[in-house]
Amino acid sequence: MSIPGPSRITHVPSEQSLDELVQSLPAMMTISLGIMVVLSAVIVTSGISKPPLANSPRWYQTALFKRLEFQQNGGAIMSEARRRYGKQLYKLMTDTGECLILPPEYTATIRNSMDLSFAEAVVRMFSGNVHGFEMFAVLLHEKRLVQTVVMKQLTKYLNTLTKPLSEEATYACDVIFGKDPEWKETVIADSILQLTARLSTRIFLGDTMCRNEDWLSASKAYTATCFIMTLKMAALPPYLKYLVPYLSSEAKTVRENGNRCREILTPLLTQRQALKEEARRNAQPEPVFNDMIDWYEQESKGTNYDAALFQTALSFVAIHTTSELLTHALTLLGSEPKFVDALREEIVRVLSSEGLTKGALAHLKLMDSCLKESQRYRPAAYLTMHRKAKRTVILSDGTVILKGQQIAVDGYHMSDPAIYPNPKQITTSIANYRMRLDPNPTKASQAHFVIHRPR
Repeated sequence: MSIPGPSRITHVPSEQSLDELVQSLPAMMTISLGIMVVLSAVIVTSGISKPPLANSPRWYQTALFKRLEFQQNGGAIMSEARRRYGKQLYKLMTDTGECLILPPEYTATIRNSMDLSFAEAVVRMFSGNVHGFEMFAVLLHEKRLVQTVVMKQLTKYLNTLTKPLSEEATYACDVIFGKDPEWKETVIADSILQLTARLSTRIFLGDTMCRNEDWLSASKAYTATCFIMTLKMAALPPYLKYLVPYLSSEAKTVRENGNRCREILTPLLTQRQALKEEARRNAQPEPVFNDMIDWYEQESKGTNYDAALFQTALSFVAIHTTSELLTHALTLLGSEPKFVDALREEIVRVLSSEGLTKGALAHLKLMDSCLKESQRYRPAAYLTMHRKAKRTVILSDGTVILKGQQIAVDGYHMSDPAIYPNPKQITTSIANYRMRLDPNPTKASQAHFVIHRPR
């Protein structure tokens, strides 16, 4: 074999072309690295075993049929899937589409993963990209505005809010239930909805708006109609959801209620801006209100956001989730009155010695346990920890979650006889209470329903 000498080389690169080659190396390396990443992802994902679809459509059924079927009979479908697959991962055609189901053991693993987005899962589940339901997309704000305000500002001011909340609760209970000491009947769900609307507004919008009957009526109506409509739309494929606002009278009512909330909030927001502008013109300190309007503006750091939409969204979440929890807790106590006297004794003892402070909340252990038990006994959904993968994720045990995949954790552990010996009986609040008393802080913290800690 002959080795080509200089005479056989048809082209000798010039110094200029060599310089250009050197300059292009970073770009070439970047492209090569990108290709390697893509190929690696393809190789990894092509070699994994795909979890089975537990309720796949038969040849004569559509995906929409299975979604509607899950909406009507999800509990039985999950029980059958659990029986067939046990702790194995599997997929379900849920009312919001195909979802990878993880056993409860994965809860701690996925809880804080930034690659698994709760915000994007909310948009899909509650149709946040559909006209009239945009408030379900506020968690996607580039500054994570809602999350930041709740964790940074609201938590910091809890101690300053306890007294005004207590005063407002006294006033609200007198308005809703009356001062007559005689027993009377009440529709507890409606009464708690009113109470929650007043107290959440006291926190979010201050002492004037929490007694504004127009706002209270509008926010309650919006919460009720919006939640019902999202449930009805859940099973529809995206291309049909986009038509709902234009074809459904119920969706029109949701938009009208949302617009009414905006109309009531806008003058308040305008007034706040005017007060701050006037202070700046007069070289005076800007007024501080220490409510959600103020905190949103502080944490937005100049980024665009719809102030009225964000306020309405937060009110919806607070009113819906809190009223549901309190209603369940009160009905639970009504069926198990033996807990009432013990709860009263704890409240009197703790508040008498510590007052209504953030620290006192940690010592209301039986109350915390009863709230946790009410959620366990009647959970809001079969599935918890909903997430959407922003990129392909490989967990520590090798489990692969593909980009764009919806995931959720099976909530069966809340009624598992292996964990709760009598899951159908309302007795585990005492078990949770005993765990709270455990000298081992790790074990005791596992029994908490509410934990507040600095972030």
